[in-house]
Amino acid sequence: MVLRSEILTNFDAASQTMGLHTSWSKTHLQNTGHGTAPQAVTIQGGHTVDVVERFTFLGSDLSSCSRSQPEMSRRIGLASRVTGQLTCVWRQSRLSLCTKLRLYNALCRIRPDGAETWTLTKSDEQKLEAFRMSCLRRILGIRWFDFVPNVSMMNQTQQRSVCSRIRDRRASIFGHVRRLPELAPAHAALRLVVNNRADHRPDDSPEWKRPRGRPRQTRIRQLEVDVGLSADVAWDMASDRQVWRAQ
Repeated sequence: MVLRSEILTNFDAASQTMGLHTSWSKTHLQNTGHGTAPQAVTIQGGHTVDVVERFTFLGSDLSSCSRSQPEMSRRIGLASRVTGQLTCVWRQSRLSLCTKLRLYNALCRIRPDGAETWTLTKSDEQKLEAFRMSCLRRILGIRWFDFVPNVSMMNQTQQRSVCSRIRDRRASIFGHVRRLPELAPAHAALRLVVNNRADHRPDDSPEWKRPRGRPRQTRIRQLEVDVGLSADVAWDMASDRQVWRAQ
C-alpha cells in the first residue's frame, strides 16, 4: 500500500512540473485478471483513491474479471437503445433502404473501437450476430413469422459481419505492434507472448507445467484462429505490411 501511495504521489509531482494536475475524484485503482484485489490508498493531502471493479476508460468498460463479455453486453445495450428510439424511422416507407442503412451504420451499429482487444467465445460471437440480424430485420420490416433466412438479408443489405470486422482489427493491431521498433514496450511484450505460445518460456524452466483445466481464451490464440497460422509464423509474416495485409 505504501508503494502505491508513493507511485501516485510521484505521478502527481511529475504532472505538476508540466502544468498538469491530477483529478483524484476520477482516479481509481483496479485489479485486472488474477491476484489479490488492492486496497484504497490515501495519499498526501488527504485524497483517497478508491478501488473499483469496473471502470470506463476512453469509451470502453474495463472489468476486473479481464473478460470482454461485460463490455460487449454494454455496447449491445447502447446500440439496442438507439435502435429502438429510431423505430419510427425504420417504419418510414418514404426513406430508401440505402438511407436507413447509412443511419444504422452511423448510429446503431456496434462500434468496433477497442474491439481488437476482445477475446470472444463462440457464445459471444453468436450474441453479436444475433443482435445484428435483429437490427437488419427491423430495418427491412421482416417479422419473425416471415421465415426469411439470414443469408437473404445479408445479400439484400450487403452488411459485413460484426465478427469479421473485429477479426480484421485484431490482425491489423497485431501487424502494427509487430512492426514497431524492437525497443518499444508494446513490441517487446508481444514478442514475449509469441515466444510463450511457441513453448519458449522466458525463464527456461523445463519443470514448469500448465495448471490443470482448460486454459482461458487469449488474444494470441484467437489471432491464430483468425489467420489460420501459428503465432511464430504470423509474427514473421507480419513484419512485411503488404504481405500481412494480403493474408
